[in-house]
Amino acid sequence: MSLRIIISGGGTGGHIYPGISLANELKDRDIKNEILFVGTKKGLEAKLIPREGFKFVSINAKGIQRRICWENFTAIIVFFISLFQSYKIIRNYKPDIVIGTGGYVSGSVVLIAALLGIPTFIHEQNVIPGITNRFLSRIVKAVFLSFAQSRKYFKHSSRLIFTGNPVRFKKLPPIKNKDYHNFKLDPLKKTILVFGGSKGAVSINRAVIEGINLIKDSIKNQWQVLLISGSDDYEEIIDIIGDDNNIFSVEPYLYNIEKAYVLADLVICRAGATTLAEISAYGLPAILIPYPFATNNHQEYNARILESEGAAILILEKDLSGERLAKALFNLINDKKQLEIMSKKSKKLGNLNSAKKIIDFIFDYTKK
Repeated sequence: MSLRIIISGGGTGGHIYPGISLANELKDRDIKNEILFVGTKKGLEAKLIPREGFKFVSINAKGIQRRICWENFTAIIVFFISLFQSYKIIRNYKPDIVIGTGGYVSGSVVLIAALLGIPTFIHEQNVIPGITNRFLSRIVKAVFLSFAQSRKYFKHSSRLIFTGNPVRFKKLPPIKNKDYHNFKLDPLKKTILVFGGSKGAVSINRAVIEGINLIKDSIKNQWQVLLISGSDDYEEIIDIIGDDNNIFSVEPYLYNIEKAYVLADLVICRAGATTLAEISAYGLPAILIPYPFATNNHQEYNARILESEGAAILILEKDLSGERLAKALFNLINDKKQLEIMSKKSKKLGNLNSAKKIIDFIFDYTKK
């Protein structure tokens, strides 16, 4: 029997891509399963979801600041508006299941669905859960966790299920020479993949350029850099690098990041939970630079899990410089054994079956 499912979450790729992964798993089970994504017009989901071929509708939503301010008064008003909008969407669509993948946009959708008696589930990507998922955990049927260490932040332990974080791919694609060509990379060199999340990161871009320039004479014949700069910083990065270099290849954005993962031998990136799940799936060693303004500093906590497991090196934003990054890179690049160990540790943390585990549980629940 086919199902109608609402998936709600958004704001950043970290909340969106797990939802897309779950949607693809649902379609793989039964092409007749109908899926509707609910997000905001201003969030990244408004671009990504339709591009993936799924139906998308928007509601108004606004995050609450963790301090007393006028913006919170506005956010409360918007929240009540979103409750009405969510009720209208749910009554019209009549879903059998509602899944929240995080971000404040999912709050009203999951809340209304639960109050209407519809089976609801949420997925928490980070070690430290956000305020929305902490609240929703009290009313949903199950909370799926990316990190086992998240258990202590929730009260209802019987509802907690460790599944890992769903990634966008079920199988790792093979390396193809044409992919090197598409990115203007040399297949005979090892590749450092650099990206700062869905919107890029100016601080990482600058530190990488400065750091690589400090050690370029020792790496230029063996290593190259694929830098995903972010659209806003792309033109300036191209100007800084210039045309006469044989180390850097720069892209403004990649919708299919797995095409870059498969070519990478080392990654420099932020520490969003979805990013960490993806690089672990590929068994990639990493230098992690957590976004310092993430809610509850959750990216640093995410990164410390991989650091403690020996899969990554952590550099905090406040300590980031070209010189610091150059030193870390130089040590890794010249220690083949260490890179291999980190790669094995990373691979051990990877989980390609997270979406399957989540949908298996949900389907089993609906059959009760």
